[in-house]
Amino acid sequence: MKKLFLVLLALFFTSSLYAIDVDDQAINFKVQDLNGKTVELDSFKGKKAVWLVFWATWCPNCKDEIPALKELHKKYSDKLEIIAVNVGVNDSIKRTKRYIDKYELPYRVVYSNDIAKKYNIMGTPTQVAIDINGKVVFVGVNIPHNLAEDDIDGLLKK
Repeated sequence: MKKLFLVLLALFFTSSLYAIDVDDQAINFKVQDLNGKTVELDSFKGKKAVWLVFWATWCPNCKDEIPALKELHKKYSDKLEIIAVNVGVNDSIKRTKRYIDKYELPYRVVYSNDIAKKYNIMGTPTQVAIDINGKVVFVGVNIPHNLAEDDIDGLLKK
């Protein structure tokens, strides 16, 4: 029993070392979105802030975040790139594409369990805001309801 506890404790601390957190440098990835276009996180450095949302089609809280994400996209798409990362757990690309059409998602969508693993995502939705310099400035479950243009502009400071 003591060995099992020590193994579990070691796994917990090891996995915690790789979790993305505020003030970390964002972990780069390069993947094709569901429209076939290449998306590389580092390509936005110096140009746009990035909002990652890790989600799944079966997640009711993810669906609840769609209106706020659409609003962010509508207001700030010139300053902020939204990338919705379907975590690929108990989901399929076909179901994801139907979901995109059904909810008319206007922002980029990628399907990648690898990105979720790199970021050590443990649940959906998970929101990660990355400033123009590639630094993580927010990690949370929901988009803050009091997010304002000043907050978005703050993501753009070099």
